[in-house]
Amino acid sequence: MKRISFILLGFVFLGLYLFTYNSNSSFLDKDIKQTLFTSVSKPSWKIDIQNTKDSFELHSLTARQEENKGVFLLDEPIFRSNWENKFKSSASSVYAILDLGEERLLMTNNVHLTITEKDEKIDLFSEKINFDMRNKNFRSKNQVQMRSASFRLNSNGFDLYQNLDGVNELIFSKAAFEENNASKNSFYGEADLIIYKSPSETFTLKGSAEIKFESTLISAEEIEFNFKTKKIISSKRSKIIKS
Repeated sequence: MKRISFILLGFVFLGLYLFTYNSNSSFLDKDIKQTLFTSVSKPSWKIDIQNTKDSFELHSLTARQEENKGVFLLDEPIFRSNWENKFKSSASSVYAILDLGEERLLMTNNVHLTITEKDEKIDLFSEKINFDMRNKNFRSKNQVQMRSASFRLNSNGFDLYQNLDGVNELIFSKAAFEENNASKNSFYGEADLIIYKSPSETFTLKGSAEIKFESTLISAEEIEFNFKTKKIISSKRSKIIKS
């Protein structure tokens, strides 16, 4: 169970049922339209998860509720995730849908997710990212690009999980990565799945895994690769090709 507290800034939150009808028609025609008018400017939500170290904050420029449900349409939302009251990640987009009943936030259009670990910052960009607050999981089935100070990675989607110790695990599907500063010593890698645990300096590549640097191509069933040292830590059923 969780406790959700709402802090609504700006205008007073309105939740009024308005009954409108055509004055020229009779009551028996039942020409009555019921509309829920709910709107707010610059709202904020604070969401605390009981019996966990997690809390979330959500701000937006405007929020609209079109039906009598806990579903809000948000403009220019900003989402923050905290663990042990310390900043963990943030996300922004053009639009979002907040479903309090399902405990989900769907962010769309130019979504930018930032993950901060110690001195490391990772940015992910996509057109749609879904956040499951109950299970602490970010997910996207759209094209995603991940950027860091040393590399960039492109994939056909990703899942981000957070364990009880606050460690993030990102799983990218059909992904490829390369070093930011292209040179003859730069590296390139691809696989069906690429797993990254934050904070760390390693990728785990699974399924049709390949690492290429300089004139060497290593293909394997699985490769563990340190992108900071440019060293292969381990591999399974590997094959080395020199060009």
